[in-house]
Amino acid sequence: MPPLDHWPKRPESYDPDQSHVLAWMAELCGGDIKIADKIFEAARHKQIIKYNRETRLWCGRKGGRP
Repeated sequence: MPPLDHWPKRPESYDPDQSHVLAWMAELCGGDIKIADKIFEAARHKQIIKYNRETRLWCGRKGGRP
């Protein structure tokens, strides 16, 4: 996954429809934002994607490894 913003309109309330991460996942999987959100949460839980605090972007990790 390329580095993408999950919450681009901070500090406004989080809106999944504005997430660049979820939009990328939905397009890649041919699904909608709800499906992409489920995939995102599973990938985050399994540490396949990681949040970079310096850039404030989410990035993919090959095989869930650093």
